[in-house]
Amino acid sequence: MDKLEKYQIIIERTLTKISQMLAQDPDIESLLCIDHQRKQYILMSDGWFKGNRHYHPVVHIQMQANAEVWLRADNTDLEVGKDLIKQGIDIKDMIAAFYSPNMRKYVRMQIEQDS
Repeated sequence: MDKLEKYQIIIERTLTKISQMLAQDPDIESLLCIDHQRKQYILMSDGWFKGNRHYHPVVHIQMQANAEVWLRADNTDLEVGKDLIKQGIDIKDMIAAFYSPNMRKYVRMQIEQDS
């Protein structure tokens, strides 16, 4: 199994687990969108909370051709990036894309210190 396949399995397993956690709330529907061709993995939530519409990306991950894993959104308290690294995604391939390019090196250094 090559690196891209390994990472794809890790990402799908992680998003499926989070989707199942969201599914425990009967008022919120989790929408797992996977596009293998474009290497896009998006978990959305849709529903109602206290009379307000709740529709937003929960997690958005994009794999690049060079095996970089771009975490574009993580609107959870689960630290998805750290979880992906613990499951086998190389920290050098993990990009916290929701931070500015100047801040990403500091995020990577913090993750390395926490590991």
